[in-house]
Amino acid sequence: MIRGNERKNIFLCDEDKDRFLEVLQRMKEEENYLLYAYCLMDNHVHLLIGERKDSIQRLMKRICVSYVYYFNKRYKRVGHLFQDRYRSEVVEEEGYILAATRYIHNNPVEAGIVRNVEDYKWSSYHQYINPWKDKMIDRELILSLISDQEERAIEGFINYSAEIAEETFIGAKEESTINRRQDKDEDLKEQIHVTLQKYRHTLESFKQCKDKSLRNEIIKLIKWTTKASVRELAKELGISKDIIFRA
Repeated sequence: MIRGNERKNIFLCDEDKDRFLEVLQRMKEEENYLLYAYCLMDNHVHLLIGERKDSIQRLMKRICVSYVYYFNKRYKRVGHLFQDRYRSEVVEEEGYILAATRYIHNNPVEAGIVRNVEDYKWSSYHQYINPWKDKMIDRELILSLISDQEERAIEGFINYSAEIAEETFIGAKEESTINRRQDKDEDLKEQIHVTLQKYRHTLESFKQCKDKSLRNEIIKLIKWTTKASVRELAKELGISKDIIFRA
């Protein structure tokens, strides 16, 4: 994530955002990196990047320097545009990559700018759901985590993106937030326990359930009643995120 200095806007018009995307595209061709997702907000940018030839440090420096040169020249200004250096965290697990993509695309929704993720123009979301759209992003990995068939993968991606998510990326939680999350975790455990009891299952017996149809029925009900993320349910149920996602 890169943020404007003093949280000031780094994009003053749509043309600025177009230029930033042009910079991403040019650097992608020159540096041969993978771009899984992006979202441009007025005063910050979220990127989900896979390293290839160059390090993330060098890549981000080149992206920022190129855009700052354009911005300062256009608006006849000097000095820093971005706040310190970029902030980053490593994302390695496949399920976490999928969650990071959803988090990035839902930034405008969380900020109250749009009601639905598809209503925002300046993210890579539409490049995922429109097969005919020009592709600047590398969407194959993300979609393959959902299904090997493109149409089913896109449908699953749309549904997944609309789910309520609690994952937080790049940012420390304050103590009050941690306390609320602990309370929420306890509530989730209780809701799962109540649902399993309806099917005469304990958590341990559910893990050993061989009836795939019944298992999926239970998972669907838990997902519907708790509104928890796939990652949270996988943690509490002790089964893979893939099983929960496909149920």
